[in-house]
Amino acid sequence: MRNGIAKLLLTMLLASILGGCGDTTDLSAQSFVTSMGIDFQEGKYVVSVQLMDFSSIAKSESPKSTKPSVWIGVGKGRSINAAVNQIAVTTQSTLNFDQLKVVIVREPAMDKMKEILDSVNRVRVTRFTIWMYGTRGSMIDIMTSSSFFKLSQMYSLIFDPIASAKQNSTIEPVKMQKFVQEYNEYAVTALLPSVSVTKAVWHENEAPITVQQFDGVFAFKLQRKPVFLSVDQALGTRWLSKRFYRANYTVQQEERQYTSAVAISDMKAKKRIASSKNGFKFVIDLNARGLLTEQGGGNQTLTEIEAKVRKRIEDELKQTFVNGIRKKVDLFNFEETLYRFHNKEWKKLASDKNWLPDENDIQLNVSFSIKNSGVFEME
Repeated sequence: MRNGIAKLLLTMLLASILGGCGDTTDLSAQSFVTSMGIDFQEGKYVVSVQLMDFSSIAKSESPKSTKPSVWIGVGKGRSINAAVNQIAVTTQSTLNFDQLKVVIVREPAMDKMKEILDSVNRVRVTRFTIWMYGTRGSMIDIMTSSSFFKLSQMYSLIFDPIASAKQNSTIEPVKMQKFVQEYNEYAVTALLPSVSVTKAVWHENEAPITVQQFDGVFAFKLQRKPVFLSVDQALGTRWLSKRFYRANYTVQQEERQYTSAVAISDMKAKKRIASSKNGFKFVIDLNARGLLTEQGGGNQTLTEIEAKVRKRIEDELKQTFVNGIRKKVDLFNFEETLYRFHNKEWKKLASDKNWLPDENDIQLNVSFSIKNSGVFEME
């Protein structure tokens, strides 16, 4: 009797194990999408999906002899789902979005941003932690741009923007979660970084290569058509970014060719609204400390260098604020501060949905000091 029960239990155990093996997925039969581009042309969505060979992503001790291939599928349809389906029916294996890391929206499609966010997020295949960008350039150029040392494109700017920001922070990279949250907020201007490619900087041997770069930012308010500003026009936004890591400045001695360089990686900034006789002042308090990375001759003192860097930061903040106001966008999101901390006044001022601060309403309190001059004494 006991032996019979034991045999029955063993049979049930084996049946459960063998049954589980039947649900396994053959990864070699999956085409993993790593990035997706969305455009809108002639009344149709144009969706580009980028596939990579995952064996090329793993780092190897042995040198790679060839550049990893990238496969790009392009589909068109009246909806994003229809465009993806057009790609799927010609995919030679199962199209899988579990490894989607990046979504890029081209400028003509940004009028449809609400529909795009709905389509991408309605089916929870994608994650809110993916990076999101806009572009004015070619989707194919971005998805086929070069990476160094013949590594996979997963080691490029759009997949790892923090690596670039740690060397020089310009435009803040954003994840979909943050963009969706700000895009849907009534009193917030949502900023979407813009990417493009350039051949101006890097060469592989003698041949120029195409690499990705940030070239500006799209500013969205009230889900309207966005405004584009170049990196130079919006550079001051980095000082209020939670992803600020480092800023580099060069300061030149007047009427001489001597140039010193400073790196800033220690910074705290806060925005607030102060009452004034004529209404409000929109204040940014910024305290930064830096490192003297180069002293190119001359006789500039630390005090002179600190004063020039402080002036550069103030000019950058002021100019970015003014550039935004002239393009009808609040790049520093002072309206959000007004909404959260002065709600009664916000209701009076912003009821027409077109409120903006005046160009002269900003007040900057910037302090900067050099905390050390590297391994050499300051001359």
